Amino acid sequence: MQILKSIQFVLIAVSFFSTPTLVQAAGSSDYEEVSYDDLLNELSAKKNNLAKKQNSSLDDVRLHAGIGYANSFSNIAAQKQNFNRHVSGIQLSLGMDLFSPNWYSEGIFRNYGLTSSGNEELTLREFDLKIGYTNKLESIWNYTISSGLSNRFMSFSDPTRNIDVDSTTPSLVVSTGFVAQVHRNLSLGAEVSARTAMVNDTADKNSFDFAFRLNTSL
Repeated sequence: MQILKSIQFVLIAVSFFSTPTLVQAAGSSDYEEVSYDDLLNELSAKKNNLAKKQNSSLDDVRLHAGIGYANSFSNIAAQKQNFNRHVSGIQLSLGMDLFSPNWYSEGIFRNYGLTSSGNEELTLREFDLKIGYTNKLESIWNYTISSGLSNRFMSFSDPTRNIDVDSTTPSLVVSTGFVAQVHRNLSLGAEVSARTAMVNDTADKNSFDFAFRLNTSL
């Protein structure tokens, strides 16, 4: 019995004296001192990475709205004659980025109102739906190229020539222009567009447009 107690005492003593050595060895191999600033920077970096992962690609999509002054030069075929007419009006636009700052989609509505000259009257409205590409030239200047579909609503009449045209014409439209980014959310620009009718049975054959634009981005 005395021998068993002696063995237990020896084991307890060995364990007691060897524990600080093991703790010190483990601490010297695994512990690395970190300052308070380093700890804050590491936590901030992890927080930013987590926020980026939680954001979807829709968060980078920007909306665009604009207003402009448009001029249209139209070629009208009626009573076996061709008429070239000029009208001016207001345009409104609304678009959005296509998951890239370079590609965008845009809808444009133009209202040229009623233009009268003698016995002749011309009313014209149109709606464009386009996909475009824009890129930087230099400094604040960017260029744009776009293409899509246009639908024009035209009324043209002249009782003295027995002309009475009321047509709705789907057309192909191609546009290009220049834009000055005067502010992060504001740009000024000019754009030219060419249209050609997609159907033969229409008096509204072709047109050429020129517009000044003021755009905002949200």
